[in-house]
Amino acid sequence: MLLTLISFGASVCAAIAAIVSLATTRRTKRLIKHLERAIVTIRDETIPLIRDAKGNLSATETELGKLETLIDSTTVATNLMGKTSRIALATVTNPIVEAKSLSAGIKQAFLVFKSKKHK
Repeated sequence: MLLTLISFGASVCAAIAAIVSLATTRRTKRLIKHLERAIVTIRDETIPLIRDAKGNLSATETELGKLETLIDSTTVATNLMGKTSRIALATVTNPIVEAKSLSAGIKQAFLVFKSKKHK
């Protein structure tokens, strides 16, 4: 009888373990399904964001290319303006310097001539 009672107890324990195992398995399956849905949702939301980011990146690269061209053109124009300014300055200042030099020379000659006349 003791053997039967032990056998019955072992059967009950095995049944309880099977029920707990079944409950745990069912809960695990539900958790896996929930995680699968969450992954699908995340993927469905992430892929459009990645596509938008890729499009924005392409547009930014295009705009940066245009900006680089504009900067290069501005550099060329600035250099040209600098050269033009130097040429214009030389064109204007050289005759003025020559005129002032001539005026100073004439004035000096006049003073020398005047000082010799009084002697």
